[in-house]
Amino acid sequence: MPERSLTREFVVFQSMWAMQNEQGVLPSPLEQQLTKIAEAGFDGITDHFYEPGAARELATLARSLGLQIEGQLFPQTVDGLQPALDIASQYGCHHLTIQADVRPRTLKEAVTLIEGWQRLAEQVDFPVLIETHRYRVTNDLHFTLDLLRELPEMKLLADLSHYVVGREIPLPPSDEDQRQIEAILRHSWGFHGRVANSEQVQVPISFPQHQPWLALFSEWWRFGMQDWRERPEVQGSLSFTCELGPPPYGITDRFGRDITDRWQESLQMKDLARRLWQDCAPI
Repeated sequence: MPERSLTREFVVFQSMWAMQNEQGVLPSPLEQQLTKIAEAGFDGITDHFYEPGAARELATLARSLGLQIEGQLFPQTVDGLQPALDIASQYGCHHLTIQADVRPRTLKEAVTLIEGWQRLAEQVDFPVLIETHRYRVTNDLHFTLDLLRELPEMKLLADLSHYVVGREIPLPPSDEDQRQIEAILRHSWGFHGRVANSEQVQVPISFPQHQPWLALFSEWWRFGMQDWRERPEVQGSLSFTCELGPPPYGITDRFGRDITDRWQESLQMKDLARRLWQDCAPI
């Protein structure tokens, strides 16, 4: 029997949101942006994927360049997921990521909503993941852990930056903080790559003062990759999206300009993610 690790692959995507400039727009046409991403060695892109015309254009261009797609959507109801499932089924995607645009006050409300999405997701042959994100159903780390206790089959897309800044997790994290982040990672089936500190959601990873935070996130990402590889039910590929967003995520100077080159840092993060994957021991 071949080693299970031979069927488990790793892909790195670039966020189209991260390609926007300080004014929040793409500085060149979509085809040029996708070509730049493909030529830089990314495996795919992450973008909104719920409007038929935009999805058709994106899928056509991405396919011509050999790029896969992580589709993002922001449903507010159970039924709000269905149109995106139809579009993704028609045009193809690596997976869909839900940023659940609801903020229920009770666990019961959230469980009902997510159970509905899980039932709909059973119709398709690609993963449907729920992103850990502020101002979403997964806004709070503890609330999300409570959801996982009620819904242990819930598949997350881990953007850990939101929990670090949202809960002001210190450096180094406490043992309890570490256990809680590892619990999120054990239920994660993809990653959005961004480094936060206790007060800022996105810090420049090339600056020397942020290297301890980069090391912490690298440790967490490696843990999540290793855990994914060890799951007996896993098939397919694990995705990591470089998601270094424009302002106000990106920190700016007094003139509103980025204080770092986010594209160059995306390339740095791409290479880092692949090294972390290679560091994981084969199963």
